[in-house]
Amino acid sequence: MSTELGIAMLVAAVLLIWFGLPDRQGAHRRFLRFSAAQVLYPPVILALIALGSAALISNLAN
Repeated sequence: MSTELGIAMLVAAVLLIWFGLPDRQGAHRRFLRFSAAQVLYPPVILALIALGSAALISNLAN
């Protein structure tokens, strides 16, 4: 169970990174134009990466 959850968290983090990339003109996506989103978006991605990696590593150790 831990492996699937870790992979799901890492996939979610990668998708959030991909969705947050600016377009070719350099404009941010519509949901990132608010100041609260710019403050909360990076910690959510970092938390998903950290928890997903921890879940995978702890499952490999067992």
